[in-house]
Amino acid sequence: MEVKIRNVEPAAVKKIDELARKKGLSRNEYLKNVIEDFSILEMKDNHVDRMEKQLVANTLLMEKTSNTLDELVSVLKELIDDE
Repeated sequence: MEVKIRNVEPAAVKKIDELARKKGLSRNEYLKNVIEDFSILEMKDNHVDRMEKQLVANTLLMEKTSNTLDELVSVLKELIDDE
């Protein structure tokens, strides 16, 4: 897919060319890599955010389950003691 960017400051283009040259790449290849790397990092950040939210939800569920089990054990102990 082709992407065009207009009205980029000349100093920015000069810096991009310098960075590309240091890596032995053309401006196009360098910018292509930067854009692709950025999109991958963005997807990774979104994935991490989703995982963190899921971890919080799982932790809350485990706490509720633990509390329920504690209550159940308490009730069972009372029933056993009454016999």
